[in-house]
Amino acid sequence: MTGLRDQIISLARLSVQDPRRGARTLLSLDVPLPARTAGLLLMAVASAVLMHLGFLLLPPANDQMSQFLMQSPIRTAVIQWLILVISVFLIFQIGRAWGGHGSLPDTLLIVVWLQVIMLGVQVVQLLALILAPPLAGIVNIAGLILFFWLLSSFIAELHGFASRGKVLAGIFATTFAVALIVVFVLSLFIGPEALQGGV
Repeated sequence: MTGLRDQIISLARLSVQDPRRGARTLLSLDVPLPARTAGLLLMAVASAVLMHLGFLLLPPANDQMSQFLMQSPIRTAVIQWLILVISVFLIFQIGRAWGGHGSLPDTLLIVVWLQVIMLGVQVVQLLALILAPPLAGIVNIAGLILFFWLLSSFIAELHGFASRGKVLAGIFATTFAVALIVVFVLSLFIGPEALQGGV
């Protein structure tokens, strides 16, 4: 067990220092598919738990969407899992549409591994809220930059793309398009006033 922990820490360090090499190393491990699918669920649950701990330390804005998420960690975990599943299929399908060669199982593994690293970032963010609240904002910004840096690098390596900059531009374009669709769908169910923070 200690060996596995050391291996995970070593791979996480490599992934942050050299994301493309870290992704290559990860994909070469031949992780079984059941472990990949279980990992996606585990990351969703762990992220939801940390998110609700953050709610206790710093309650979010008093709007309908935040209240919806705060009501149940299980609900938050389900939503987080759905977001991750959608992310896996978008990264796979859009990458393939642009000439990438990554497989769906490898896309799943990349997304799970990214969440493992970002889970560590969430822990650091919680510690910053507790120990040094003035620095929490800086930690959040650094975490966001790290997320997009790792995501673009992992996708580039997964699909064999040479330019991380083009991948990053594609991520931003896809995120914007998906956000518009989500806002439209949510407005049909909970009303546009809820999305604006009103009740």
